[in-house]
Amino acid sequence: MMSAGIVGCVLLAVHLVLMVACAPLARGLLAAGMAWAGGAERVPVLTRWRLIRSCARRHGVRAAGVAEIAPAMALATALAACALVPSFVLGLPGGGLSDLLTVSGLLVLARLLPLLAALAPGGARAGLASAGGVGALAAMQAVFPLAVAAAVMATGHGGIDALLGRLRDPDPGGGRVSAMLLAVALLLAGPDIGPGDEARAADMMVDLGGRGRAAMELARDLGLIAWVTLAGDLAWPGGLAMPEAGAQLPAAASLPGAVVAWLARTGGICAGIVAARVVVMGSARAVRGRLVLALLFAALAVVVLFADQEVA
Repeated sequence: MMSAGIVGCVLLAVHLVLMVACAPLARGLLAAGMAWAGGAERVPVLTRWRLIRSCARRHGVRAAGVAEIAPAMALATALAACALVPSFVLGLPGGGLSDLLTVSGLLVLARLLPLLAALAPGGARAGLASAGGVGALAAMQAVFPLAVAAAVMATGHGGIDALLGRLRDPDPGGGRVSAMLLAVALLLAGPDIGPGDEARAADMMVDLGGRGRAAMELARDLGLIAWVTLAGDLAWPGGLAMPEAGAQLPAAASLPGAVVAWLARTGGICAGIVAARVVVMGSARAVRGRLVLALLFAALAVVVLFADQEVA
């Protein structure tokens, strides 16, 4: 019989495989939903996977300096963030390192590296797109201190596993409402899902080709699936498989249902993003509006937790 450590490593590998496999599908689902909502030509959900596979098969021009190492660094950073975000099970190896500050920092770094790589060659098109992306990314950083503060108030140290475990308690107090508000704030501030973000990303990677372009595209998709999964965990922690009292790993029978629950959460959040893009984020001032809304939801999450602690 395999030890708990080996089983945990196997489950971690399954978690990463699922995240990598579903990341391009999630962005493809968003693209297909936006095309359908806007009455445009139908976009296949597998478009992103086809693009990544096509880029990986080509031999691009060898870049120099930051542009050469940035794709691999962005991909590794996004993979590290995905490894720390629970998708269908709690208690995996490395769960003790998973806290909101670490994960959000890794995901922000994964978005920053493509911006720096776009500035390195000195091209006008990529440089202008990168400058706009840096401004938008810097503005959103005001949200994350509030999000981390809410997690620390809920658990004492901001650990994601501890926070989700507490939210599964029968009486979490105001924690459940605060977690839902926090999930909305992170979705608004974290991923590149606003109007113009796709065009800006394409402009930033115009000088990349081959495997470097494929790695950068996959890193973008992994960042999106990590934010979506984290928001889904906070909004619906009951779908996660959790070890029983005294056990290191959850029962095997609970794992298939947990995977289905994660897929359902991911699809539901993608549908919500499409609806928000159409209703809320369709204006020219979308970045400013997203920042205001994200700050509002994050502040409300802290206020709800503070009020709950005062009552207690």
